[in-house]
Amino acid sequence: MPIKILSDFDGVWTDQAIEAESVRLYMVAEAARLAAMPANRALAHFAEFERCTRSRPREFGWAPDGRITAYVDEDPFCIANSIAAYLSQAEGEVESRFRGAILDGGYETVTAFADHCFLTATANYRTLHPPALVPETKAVIDALAARGDDVVVVSNSAPDKLIGWFRACGIDAGEADHHALRIRGSAGKFILGESDQSIEVGGRRIHVDRPKYRAIIAEETPDLIIGDVFSLDLALPHVMRSEDAPGAPRSLVLRRHDHTPDWIESTRAEGAIDVVVDGVGELPGLAEQLERGR
Repeated sequence: MPIKILSDFDGVWTDQAIEAESVRLYMVAEAARLAAMPANRALAHFAEFERCTRSRPREFGWAPDGRITAYVDEDPFCIANSIAAYLSQAEGEVESRFRGAILDGGYETVTAFADHCFLTATANYRTLHPPALVPETKAVIDALAARGDDVVVVSNSAPDKLIGWFRACGIDAGEADHHALRIRGSAGKFILGESDQSIEVGGRRIHVDRPKYRAIIAEETPDLIIGDVFSLDLALPHVMRSEDAPGAPRSLVLRRHDHTPDWIESTRAEGAIDVVVDGVGELPGLAEQLERGR
């Protein structure tokens, strides 16, 4: 019997390092402009800001409501928001200059500035670059379709982006059930609920009250979930599985990158992750194994 796969997008079907770097460089350029500082000096300062956040990775990450929803060392897309959090609290002269310039530039917070930079830079990147899916994407989707597996890609990104990128590769992707690859965008995996329900992995607190993502998982009832950021993609389904909650998956798969942190990879998030893969090319084999194990 075929299986259902619930997959993240960025970092699973893409290698996002170059796009994330474009976000960082755009943020530096905008901060330099607002602070009336030469670009090369701003670049050096921001490299130091990033070093500071990475030296204290348990304190920095993507924190839309003040609570960290993913840590700085889990995903290169978290770097800009981590630097914003650092600039919001650091007391040095240089940090204060940038913070003041950003606030004087019309942004309510430094985080709002970082969000603006992310949205603008990623939109620019996708305008200037062709869809950057991993090379084996079409072959993998075709192989899973041949098995009869149901693949749903669930992402925080808007659905139009995902649909466009997959269709550019010759894949029938869309939001309706009749498409070969179903897309659920704007998933809000990063949105935390009112409670502070959390687990501890590698000495880090990971919030798992993510109501929008939980509702999607419960609705889709996948057999397998794959993602590249433990906090965003896999922590909640791990908890749902331990609770025997409706829709909880049987298998959790981490897509490994060079930047995948040791506190996740070395212990498979203290046993929460079942399989670690180096790419989506391994999905058809995993689907076959899971089907045999029913």
